[in-house]
Amino acid sequence: MDGLPLSGKRIVVTRAEEQSGAITSGLEKLGANVIGLPTIKIEPANLSPDDVRKVSSAGNYDAVVFTSVNAVRHLLSHVSFKKEAAGRPYVVAIGKTTAELLNESGIKPDMVPEKYTSTDMLKSLAGLDWKGKKVLIPKGNLAGSDVALSIRADEGEVDEIVVYNTLPNDSLDEKLKSRISSGEFDAVVFFSPSQAKNFLAIFGASVLKRKEIAVIGPTTKKAAENAGLYVDVVPVNSTTESLIASMVEHEKA
Repeated sequence: MDGLPLSGKRIVVTRAEEQSGAITSGLEKLGANVIGLPTIKIEPANLSPDDVRKVSSAGNYDAVVFTSVNAVRHLLSHVSFKKEAAGRPYVVAIGKTTAELLNESGIKPDMVPEKYTSTDMLKSLAGLDWKGKKVLIPKGNLAGSDVALSIRADEGEVDEIVVYNTLPNDSLDEKLKSRISSGEFDAVVFFSPSQAKNFLAIFGASVLKRKEIAVIGPTTKKAAENAGLYVDVVPVNSTTESLIASMVEHEKA
């Protein structure tokens, strides 16, 4: 492992266990010792009969906007739809991994914004004609409504359905928690504001003194800074690959 850019570096990954594979393997290939600490868990939402009706008819909408991998997983747990020959519904995928999962599910996205920050994403969506279109947005309980508001401002009709819940993980291993509390790590990675919030709720901010903090993008950076943390690494693009590259560059510096 010697000679690798992150050799021996102890990095805490706070992402939900089922989503941490890419960041974990990417860091380990570069020599890091990854400590999995899922401060959140993802669970399916309880849908009302009206919500079930809407998601079950996803293929009948003019457009479906998937803002995350979990939105894809949990919508497709309720309905299996294919695009019609005419290309309906128009499918928007926010993020590379979201697009990849859609393709694996047989649904080819029509649009994948090149940049994944909320500002760039909204600019991309604003370039489409939403007037009179019926749009479905499957989302998580903590997701904002910026996309829906933007489409409604362009006279689109939007149904936002919470298909999954992001919750604090209350079943962390006690030995692992003790290890973190003792400061036995060098860096921590946050992929969302909820991960940072739940980490701080469990361990407090003092455990992060003199520790490197890396975040996936500007929204998480803002949340961390609002909590009094200093963020060391923010990638230009909000992707796992860009985050890992930025951590390597920071290590070299």
